[in-house]
Amino acid sequence: MLIQKYKSLLPVYLEGLVAGKYTLAQAASACGYSVVRMCQLKKAYLRGGPAALVHKNRGRPPVNKTPDSLKNKIIALYKTPAYSGINFKYFGECLNNYEGIKIKYSTLLNVFNEYGIKSPEAHNIKKSDKLHRPRLRRANFGDMLQIDGTPFAWFSRFGNYKKYCMVGAVDDATSKITALYITDFECLYGYLEILRQTIQRYGCPREMYSDRAAIFCVTPRNKKNLTQWEELAGVHDKKTQWQRILSDLGIRQILAWSPEAKGRIERMWETLQKRLPTEFYRAGCDTPAKANIFLQKYIDRFNSQFGVNPARPDSFFLPCTQNLDVVLSAQFPRRTDSQGCISFHSYKFAVLAPRARCRSLVLHISERGLFARFPDDNNFYSVKLLDDFITGGLGEKIPQVLEDIIYRYMFAHAKEISV
Repeated sequence: MLIQKYKSLLPVYLEGLVAGKYTLAQAASACGYSVVRMCQLKKAYLRGGPAALVHKNRGRPPVNKTPDSLKNKIIALYKTPAYSGINFKYFGECLNNYEGIKIKYSTLLNVFNEYGIKSPEAHNIKKSDKLHRPRLRRANFGDMLQIDGTPFAWFSRFGNYKKYCMVGAVDDATSKITALYITDFECLYGYLEILRQTIQRYGCPREMYSDRAAIFCVTPRNKKNLTQWEELAGVHDKKTQWQRILSDLGIRQILAWSPEAKGRIERMWETLQKRLPTEFYRAGCDTPAKANIFLQKYIDRFNSQFGVNPARPDSFFLPCTQNLDVVLSAQFPRRTDSQGCISFHSYKFAVLAPRARCRSLVLHISERGLFARFPDDNNFYSVKLLDDFITGGLGEKIPQVLEDIIYRYMFAHAKEISV
């Protein structure tokens, strides 16, 4: 404060310096400048008088000032349906990638502050008494994958607020997504599809980490009679289709006891829910089918931006030599009757295969359809629904996801499949 006060007396000391009343050292010390700088100011004062002390840029707008026209354009874009409500960091990326506007994040914050727009993520941080110690990452890529599903209104920017379930897998060592897939409901067939995508991209991981949903494990009715070791290990005599598939592929299963245990995929969902609705809107993906095609390319973009390098370079993914169409499907043993038909969920299906009467077979069901396979034959044979799909059956409730698969492959696209 004292130095600033003495600097205001600079014209007085310069006048005295020119008149010989002060030395350069005395004037510099009194005004808070160095001797070299005081000498420069003396020369400027001799050339132009007191006007030479006025900064040449006074009254001029800064060169790096953001034009008002650009500010208005940014605010107008933020209020459009494509960007409204997204966080400021992601909006800055969209301006750079889609609108051709390169602006620093700090400058963007100043623009929003000037217009009085608060971040949608602004909230008061509440301290929680329950703390969770972060789990260390695995050292190798493919050592463990975290899998999960989340229902969300992914197509809300199109006016469709129905919640579709996105299932995905993320590598624990690198936080890289290995697969994403959208289904109407959280079901086994969606998880089989992300497992297929992961194996086709990288191979079989060593372990898979999931919650304790009915898809992944069986909760016995006599849970109280289980030993403590059985409760901790999740060992049950009866296995789900998912557990059978992991066993066939040689993948070890780990079951989490809380969402915090698989925090990496939970944070991944938080990021995707803030970004994907806008990405879908810009790409015109208003249905799960279109979105699933778009996600195949978006995964690489996400991984390049948010992925990290593993602690060790060796990959634990192993090549898969098995037929994925056989392994990655729900399998149900059946036996055909004298007419070559089988019963499934009280619906009757005809097996379109030669010599199909009175033979044991395995019914394979996946997102790719329904097919029958005989143990002594590696070929897949189509099945035909004989009962009326709406009113048929014996009153047994067919699962919604299975109903969708049957409708998709036996009614909606029957002509394309037959070709």
